[in-house]
Amino acid sequence: MSRLSTIRPSNLVLLAAAPFIIYLFATSSKYLRSLIAILGIGNNAGPVFVGFLLIVSVAILGYLCARHARFTNHAPGWLRVSALAALPASIALLVSSFVSPQLLMPFAESVFFHALSENTSTLIDRSSQTWVLYPEVVTRVQTGLQVLLAAYTAVVALSLMSAGLQPPWRGHVLLGLECLTGAVLFYLMFVAHWQFATGVAITFRAAIFAYIFSAILGLIWVGLQSFKPRARTTILYGSISLTLLAISAFFFMQPQVSYVLVGSTEGRIAIVRGTPQAQADIIRFGEFDGAGDQQYRIRSATDPAAALEQIETVESVSGAFVPVDSHSQGYPVLWQTSFLPDKYRNPALAFAVFGFLLLTLTIGGAQHKLHPLAVGAEFFVDTIRGIPMLVIILYIGLPLAGAVKEATGGGIDMTNMTRGIIAISVGYSAYMAEIFRSGIEAIPKGQLEAGSSLGLSRWQTARLIVLPQALRIVTPPLGNEFIAMIKDTSLLSILSVRDMTQRMREFQAASFLPFAPFNTAAILYVVLTLGCASFLKWIERRTAKDNR
Repeated sequence: MSRLSTIRPSNLVLLAAAPFIIYLFATSSKYLRSLIAILGIGNNAGPVFVGFLLIVSVAILGYLCARHARFTNHAPGWLRVSALAALPASIALLVSSFVSPQLLMPFAESVFFHALSENTSTLIDRSSQTWVLYPEVVTRVQTGLQVLLAAYTAVVALSLMSAGLQPPWRGHVLLGLECLTGAVLFYLMFVAHWQFATGVAITFRAAIFAYIFSAILGLIWVGLQSFKPRARTTILYGSISLTLLAISAFFFMQPQVSYVLVGSTEGRIAIVRGTPQAQADIIRFGEFDGAGDQQYRIRSATDPAAALEQIETVESVSGAFVPVDSHSQGYPVLWQTSFLPDKYRNPALAFAVFGFLLLTLTIGGAQHKLHPLAVGAEFFVDTIRGIPMLVIILYIGLPLAGAVKEATGGGIDMTNMTRGIIAISVGYSAYMAEIFRSGIEAIPKGQLEAGSSLGLSRWQTARLIVLPQALRIVTPPLGNEFIAMIKDTSLLSILSVRDMTQRMREFQAASFLPFAPFNTAAILYVVLTLGCASFLKWIERRTAKDNR
């Protein structure tokens, strides 16, 4: 009974209901198929899971070994046992890769396969119905796995031997080994493909990465809000804003180009590729002079000559929108206009927006005796908190990501998962900022003055005095934000991110089952959130003990 008293009441309810839930999934094919689909259990999931457990177990032991070597004098007993078991486990895993490769190869093949581009990679055999790696590629993957395991075993051995090194090299070497083993463990847990539970992995990873990035952004907004104006702050930022506006005016004063609409509007109108979207929309929606308030169909052309040629060769094309200097005198002119090319218009608008915004923040900061960046950070926090999360996800995931891709010429083409993580990070960073701000304001100002009297800089005072205490205070609300973030990852399904919610929708659409997919997804989310809530409560108890 003493052990039961340590379990949270909500978890006791879940444990009491666990036999009924297990019975439901074990006896109902509808719920079992829903569970497999939503969890993302793929083909050959059993062997892949076994290999994953073996490799992750050794990775954990290796990281604990490196950490034990770094903190030998203060390491608890369980950490010493883990450090001693790391090298034998690494050697055993290395030997098994030669003797019994079937234990590790399914997971290694799965990770390597899904790291490739399935549509373009030449390493994938697409001749069969199920795409697989070519046999020679599998052999190379096995060799690479053996090399990596041998290198990892050497790193673990080095961690054990480097404990006897003398300063100053000892600290640097041990920190490097800990970071290396930690990076391997991080890759396996948060980057490598989990073929045995893809849906859960995507959901949990999206929440983890979004939580980390939103916390970083929240600290940045809090840091900006703490900026204090100096004597020349208004002059400096006012000069920068006026300079940006002057650069914008320079681009706006560049020579315009003249285009003409020739031919007739009875059929499609050919638009030269590269014509600004605003001009194309004017023609499409009939907003030019003499259009007659009707919409027109348009067609793309590679250059002005091709646009004019389509009038003669393509029956459905009757007009073209081309530059004046390429206009053939044989076609009647329906409309003529001049506009600024995109190579001048886009930077002009960008500099104008940033210059006007910075000027507004500078004036507002001068009026209220605040730093312009502090005003900007406060405006961002207040604005983002007033926008629904779904709107933020749609805005960042679709038009903003498309604009970034177009502006960089395709150099930055973010995946849907990355877009969703950025969107959730931006949305929750405003809430994180308010949580961090309340925790920082709870620290007595006398401690800040004490830090200054000790000769600590502003950054040292924040890092060594303020943040450690503030984080202990805000641990409960930060935990609540993580729980909310796990649930809000379901909104990423609107971007076709194949998390548990998206897989539930796909399975429901394919099976036409009315209740089983939704009930299964609800149960899985409850299990996830209760498990995370229990972990966060444990962290709260640990921090409470440290405060005593």
